[in-house]
Formats: sequence, C-alpha cells, structure tokens
Amino acid sequence: MTETAKFWTREDVARLLNDIDYEAAKEKKRVLNYYRDENNEYATLEVAVFIVLEWVQDDVKENVKSSTVRGTERMGWLWDAFNARKRREEYGDLGDHCLISEGEARETLREMGLDLEEGKRYLVDSFTKVNGYAPVMLPVDPRWENHRDAERKRLGLPSKE
Repeated sequence: MTETAKFWTREDVARLLNDIDYEAAKEKKRVLNYYRDENNEYATLEVAVFIVLEWVQDDVKENVKSSTVRGTERMGWLWDAFNARKRREEYGDLGDHCLISEGEARETLREMGLDLEEGKRYLVDSFTKVNGYAPVMLPVDPRWENHRDAERKRLGLPSKE
C-alpha cells in the first residue's frame, strides 16, 4: 500500500503480483483440518463440522487457514464458510481446542447424513480451479495434536485421548 493512503493503488497491486514466486507457491504443503463446533450453550443451534484447508509452514508455529466448508445436519454443506468460521473464531467458540481427527469428523458428518469426502473434494477441486495447479497435500497435520492439546490445556479443558 502507499505510505499516505489506506487503499490499494494499481501500482501496489502490480508490485505485489510481480513479487509472487509462483513456482515456489506450487510446492507449499497443505493439509485439511477438522473442527467440531459444539454450540453447547444454545440448545437450538446444532453441531457443525468445519473442514479447513490450511497451509503448513515448517518455520511458523500456526497454520495459515484458507478455504473452509461447514457441514450441519439441518443445512447440509455451506461451501463458502470462511466468514462463518471467522465469526465463530472471534467469539472464541471455534479454535484449536475444537480440532478433531478425520475419523471423528467422518463419523459426526455421517450421523448428519453428509459425506466427508464430498467436503474434502470440494476444497481441493476449488483450490485447483482457482490456482491452476493441485495443492501438495500432507496426509495429516504433523502438529494438530499438539495444537489441540496445548489450547485445551490453556483453556482448562480436559484433554482428549
């Protein structure tokens, strides 16, 4: 951005696009993580599972979250759930303490009548369509259990075994 204004100019955008290393971007490792949103405090709200495509960086502690889908029994799939996830995060209701395994996500979604593979496929296909290449996917997030357990400990919640 320019130094004096709080908006992007054409020159700012051009400079940003020229600075992107597109070949290096193709090698970035990504993973799908699953977050169960309990909505415990409200009997009228239902459980949701968020599937989030995240960029895993070796030299950075936190993953960079991007595309998100949300599954609920009543509403089915919300294919563009980025803002829904951000709102739940802002209230502290959705975070690393909500991380669940792929198996737990699969079972929860199955009980809702939804197929986990459908959500996963949508995220990967959307990424490929937008970027022109498929993401390099890790089978699991190497740090998800540490993230979940550290956050649950910080919040004084029982650890999941």
